[in-house]
Amino acid sequence: MPSFDQPELPSSGAFSDPAADAELEQVLKIVPKGALALAGVALSFLVLAWLVIYFFVFLPRGPIS
Repeated sequence: MPSFDQPELPSSGAFSDPAADAELEQVLKIVPKGALALAGVALSFLVLAWLVIYFFVFLPRGPIS
């Protein structure tokens, strides 16, 4: 298999745009909060679904014996 030389990338400061960096930092402050909120909503839905099944399916059937 032939080997290909990877081009050297310039340092990160060579193409740095201060406005884009500031905007990126602002967006990255918001994103984890949204992901945490989404995970919380999904977990709440799962817990609620489990409780509905428990109270309306398992409990009405009575004990296993």
